Amino acid sequence: MIMKAARIESTNNSVFTNVREPEESIQSGAIGFTRKRIQKNNELFSQGEPAKGFFIVEKGSIRSYRTGSGGRQQTFKIYTPGTWVGIRDAALGGTYLHHAIALVDSTVLFIEEKELRRLLVTDPEFQNSVFKEVTKECVEAENKIYSLGTRQVHAKLSEFLLQLADSMDGEEELPFTREVMASVIGVTTETLVRALTDFKSRGWIDIGKKRISIKNELALRKLLD
Repeated sequence: MIMKAARIESTNNSVFTNVREPEESIQSGAIGFTRKRIQKNNELFSQGEPAKGFFIVEKGSIRSYRTGSGGRQQTFKIYTPGTWVGIRDAALGGTYLHHAIALVDSTVLFIEEKELRRLLVTDPEFQNSVFKEVTKECVEAENKIYSLGTRQVHAKLSEFLLQLADSMDGEEELPFTREVMASVIGVTTETLVRALTDFKSRGWIDIGKKRISIKNELALRKLLD
């Protein structure tokens, strides 16, 4: 919700705090929220925890995942600035269905469930934004199921890299490891590295220690046809 995030970010009296310390509640326009600073590798919330509200990423990156049998993690999404985390679970009023962890030092805006309920009743613009956000999550989940079930590794990787390029918005360094990237597209780390090496040898991408840049977007998009 970039529009709503922009409204919220207009406040000037916020205080940055560590997630383990009391946060300061802030009222900005029609929306009440709490700004929190989440240190790298700290959890925003854990699977099974009551969904007491949702978050908007203001700065940094958040990863959502579940841990399967054998301790293997399956990454669902990398959240970048302007995206919402936990809105579906908060709207349903149940528990969070996955873990959410900061990939880098991040800042998030927390909107409590009671504030969410109030806005859903009183703010038609907010209602529309929530509907669009939840619908987008459903479409992304459906596309991911299709991708994991039917596409080959190169197509999965191409799709991920193109989406990543759109969401990083000029950031130069990747906020996650190759292991996390592999878990996003549902392959082993070794398989991912081989595919990346193949893309690089073809001149489609360039790879650094914490950086991947696309050199031939058209070639990557052709893999999605």
